[in-house]
Amino acid sequence: MKNWFMQLWPVAFLLVVLALVIFYWRQSASLEQIYIERTEAELQARARLLSREAETLIRSNQLGVLQAFCREEGVATETRITVISADGRVLADSQEDPARMDNHRLRPEIIGAVNAFRDGRQYYLSIRHSSTLGRRLIYCASPIMVDGRTYVLRTAFSIHRLDQMLNQARLDIVLAVLITVLATGGLCYLIFLTVSRPVLELCRASRLIAGGDLDTRLPVPSRGAIRELADCMSHMAEELKSRINEISREKSERDAIFSALAEGVIVLDLETRVIDINAAARRMFMLEDDPLGQEFSTVIRNLELAGFLSHLRAAAGPEEAEFAVELPHGTKLLRVRGSQLRWSGSHDSGLLLVIYDMTQLRKLENFRRDFVANVSHEIKTPLTVIRGAIETLRDGAIEEPESAARFMQIIDLHAERLNALVQDILSLSKLECRAVGGGCELIETDVATPVSTAVELAQARADEAGLKLVTDIQAHPVAKIDVQLIEQAVFNLIDNAIKHSGETREVLIRLREADGNALIEVIDHGCGIPLEHQPRIFERFYRVDKARSRKAGGTGLGLAIVKHVMQLHHGSAEVSSRAGEGCTFTLRLPIA
Repeated sequence: MKNWFMQLWPVAFLLVVLALVIFYWRQSASLEQIYIERTEAELQARARLLSREAETLIRSNQLGVLQAFCREEGVATETRITVISADGRVLADSQEDPARMDNHRLRPEIIGAVNAFRDGRQYYLSIRHSSTLGRRLIYCASPIMVDGRTYVLRTAFSIHRLDQMLNQARLDIVLAVLITVLATGGLCYLIFLTVSRPVLELCRASRLIAGGDLDTRLPVPSRGAIRELADCMSHMAEELKSRINEISREKSERDAIFSALAEGVIVLDLETRVIDINAAARRMFMLEDDPLGQEFSTVIRNLELAGFLSHLRAAAGPEEAEFAVELPHGTKLLRVRGSQLRWSGSHDSGLLLVIYDMTQLRKLENFRRDFVANVSHEIKTPLTVIRGAIETLRDGAIEEPESAARFMQIIDLHAERLNALVQDILSLSKLECRAVGGGCELIETDVATPVSTAVELAQARADEAGLKLVTDIQAHPVAKIDVQLIEQAVFNLIDNAIKHSGETREVLIRLREADGNALIEVIDHGCGIPLEHQPRIFERFYRVDKARSRKAGGTGLGLAIVKHVMQLHHGSAEVSSRAGEGCTFTLRLPIA
């Protein structure tokens, strides 16, 4: 209200001044009207007194005496007196020589007087500018009847002095208005400089600060009543900036922690609408759209999770549960820990959900359990055979040379099998440690080098099995590799092909380039792998034909080692096979 009054009071003052000007202007017009009416009444009285004497002199045709009479009475009463005949000829005039005056028949007051006589009126009044005297006059014309002829006695009084007085008064009013406007304008400008402008600048700066521009400086006047207000507002703005910066820093820290958490975090209100969600939760539930403000049940459709939220709202403390959630890309096992939130300074509360993805952990636990069981089983069989052979030898078979030699061969065979199993387990463990520890040192090398070395290492086993190893080096791609690991992977594939080639006498090892990759292919023409077993062929201890694999002397870890070697090299291991038509194992290495 004060600001409104401060801005509009000069306008109100000018309106008051304008109203006074109009009032005084109207008053001057009223005074003019009163003066004119009074003058007209005096002229009528003078015309009535003079018309009798003029009628007598006209009737006696004493025009000279009439001229002298008019001049004498005109000087005495300061009135112009004129006598005009019906034809408009001037018979006498108090200020001019009648002989030199124009015909007055068409003068308005003469025509009006004649018409007034016809209408039964005695006078006709008019105000007009006199061409003879050059000033404004009030005319009063009265008809005189002499011997049936109409004469007009005209009295006139100058209102030039009145016009001068009114013009001077009106000029004074205009000057007063101009002076008042100038004084008011100066006063308003002074008020604007000392009060309004600082207040407007403070308002503008305050709007900028309210809009988020916290670096805006509030203008502080050098003096005046606004200075203290500006100082207080400036201090308030600095405090506000400091508080907002502190809140922004805390929010940035919270957002950074919130985003860096590996666990999914979701904040809900009591109506289970999503208030906040971190990146881990988005990835966990594979959310592409922004779920903020949506009902949680529409974002994650799961009855068990909805029931958990209902239970959490009624619970007094934290709650925890674990259940499976069906997602477009599969099922995830989630552990959800929830608690109620209460906002500071508010009676409203919300819900906090911390979600742990247990899918991989459960898979690893199951894998570890299966691995331990498989290792135990694989070790138990040769140990049982070795122990049985030793007990047989102790029972007297050692005294029989043929039996002793046979049982010693059994012990040697299964000891070798145990050694191979332990070596493969150690190799696999070493590969896993390298994967967890950041991989291995890779050197740019011609891929043909480890392939040729692996073929040479496997040649002895091929010769023993009566197989022919055929090498087809079509290219010499260069890739970043660990030469020994690639040798081991290729050797395992060749050894696996030798064991399962059956009656076929040839294994093909091919090296070529395709789509920016070095392709190492090991092709045999053995029994092949049925289609339903191919997705699991690289799992540990997985065997298509367990009896045949053990008879061939395999540990069940060779292809698992191949897969881990390729993972360390950011490549892949693939198999293509049909039952009874052999297998093609392909290793893909990205070319450097």
